[in-house]
Amino acid sequence: MKIIVIGSANMDMVMQTDRMPSIGETIHGGGFFLSPGGKGANQAVASAKMGAETWMMAKVGDDIFGRSLLDSLSGFGVRTDYMSAEPKVTTGVAAITVCNGDNCIILDSGANDRVTPDYIAGYKEELLSAAAIMLQLEIPMESVIAAIELVKGKVPIFLNPAPAVPIEDAILQGVDYFTPNEIECRLYTGVDIQTTDDAFAALTILRAKGIRYPLITLGEKGVVYYNGRDSVYKEGRKVQAVDTTAAGDTFSGALAAMITSGKSIDEAVDVAQLAASITVTRLGAQNVIPSLSEIDE
Repeated sequence: MKIIVIGSANMDMVMQTDRMPSIGETIHGGGFFLSPGGKGANQAVASAKMGAETWMMAKVGDDIFGRSLLDSLSGFGVRTDYMSAEPKVTTGVAAITVCNGDNCIILDSGANDRVTPDYIAGYKEELLSAAAIMLQLEIPMESVIAAIELVKGKVPIFLNPAPAVPIEDAILQGVDYFTPNEIECRLYTGVDIQTTDDAFAALTILRAKGIRYPLITLGEKGVVYYNGRDSVYKEGRKVQAVDTTAAGDTFSGALAAMITSGKSIDEAVDVAQLAASITVTRLGAQNVIPSLSEIDE
């Protein structure tokens, strides 16, 4: 049961600080480290760590970061046969500042912009034979649309709309699993989610757009989702957050892995929530995503 992730692969450059700087201000930070990241790659690692056969479609630069990312993904069990290193272009990088468990990120897409519709079309047979495909929005939008149009109605689509950009309703119609957080959801529904009732109203709007199973993550408050029969709210687990960078990616990757393995959406959400709650208690991205054995324990 192969899951193919089409998305971004970045090298994260992370630094911690006690407060965010103001414009024009220089402050001291500490704990700098490099960490393989990118929403696509993070979700692929989460899926692979949950036991799914996971393949990544992405582009990196022909540089030290690109080689490191390929090695890292392979080390986590993600197949990189469909990936390639682009000459004369840099690998995508993300400058991440972590402050009191929250973060802000500046992204340079680099080679991620080379994930083109033509590149995706070159793997048409592989995509149509997959058990599911996963998408995010750190690659060109026309490529996301091309992938959706290629497999819609034939292969389950998991779309995590982050970073959020407008998407036409005609594209969203027929998407199987749509996983925005409450901030991203506002762009697609116009609902400012303050209460559970607000979140349920947003689910109704997303369903009206033709999305089969919308799920809205609410951070520490939990998640709301439609399971095919009912709109459900599940409260978040109470943990001490250290770094939320990969929380949403962990949830998305674990959800896809569990559903593809035959779990119900209710069971899959339970596992995905637990995986994300463990991830935020650790500093980093792919390296801190828990394995299925940790979840079982």
